[in-house]
Amino acid sequence: MRTRIDLKSAMAQAKQPVAAELTLRELVAAYAAVHLDETQMQLRKWLDAFGERSAWEITAAELAHAAEAMMDSGLYQPATVNRNLSFLGTVFKFARARRLAPAGWVSPTLAVPRYPEAPRVVTITAEEIRALLDGAAAFRNRKFAVFVRLLYVTGARKAEIVERRWSDIDLDRGEITVMQTKTDRPRVLFFPPEVADLMRRVWPKPKRDPAALLFDSKRCPGQPETYRRQWSELTALIGRPDLRVHDLRHHRAAELLKAGTTLAVASQVLGHSSLILQRRYGHLETGALRTAARASWEAA
Repeated sequence: MRTRIDLKSAMAQAKQPVAAELTLRELVAAYAAVHLDETQMQLRKWLDAFGERSAWEITAAELAHAAEAMMDSGLYQPATVNRNLSFLGTVFKFARARRLAPAGWVSPTLAVPRYPEAPRVVTITAEEIRALLDGAAAFRNRKFAVFVRLLYVTGARKAEIVERRWSDIDLDRGEITVMQTKTDRPRVLFFPPEVADLMRRVWPKPKRDPAALLFDSKRCPGQPETYRRQWSELTALIGRPDLRVHDLRHHRAAELLKAGTTLAVASQVLGHSSLILQRRYGHLETGALRTAARASWEAA
């Protein structure tokens, strides 16, 4: 016979989680210790303003005021302010997942309205893609060529590439496993055999230590390389200094949909929200569906 738990007694015996007394600066440092991304760098201005405050006492009104001040300064675009708030929200989400925050505490970033952004529309031609790939191969640091090719073929976020260790890589299968993603859903990135061959040449087998970062920084050992300088030089060389690293992700999304991939499948390939893809690229899927319908008419 099944018995019921005496929930009241169980609750009395269970230990209540105790919030960690952390300043925002300490919380961001704790996050940065286990996440090799650009969050800590992006939040420097926020740490100047709120760094010594208790992480749990900062209010949504204060964050909204800070965001407004950034906009009023004329130095930041809406997208940058929104991105900063997202970085801060990611740190607070980390705190809740690690049970560092007080019971019932809610991230103040959730109540801060985001600024409307004009969608960034960038067109990259096939010739410019070829120039990017060929130009990257001309840099002395051959890892940079791999970095650019992986961004292009996978459509991954920059952090999903530069934070990878050899334990995440399967060269034979052409797969990269990403356990921690922006959406908190592990996913697999795929790359073709020619990229695997390039990686084998750049990293001979003895250099593939499972614990080692592929794109480790020489200036900051243990941290991933940013490749900001190399990317700026490369895009200037091909006459497209306006291109950002993230534009290769947008390009891959557009190419998937033009090839007839559905939004549902493309969102899984890219680790993206299907709603966001619909908003940005829905017209491309409509075109692919129209082509498929016409092909079926002709076949009939």
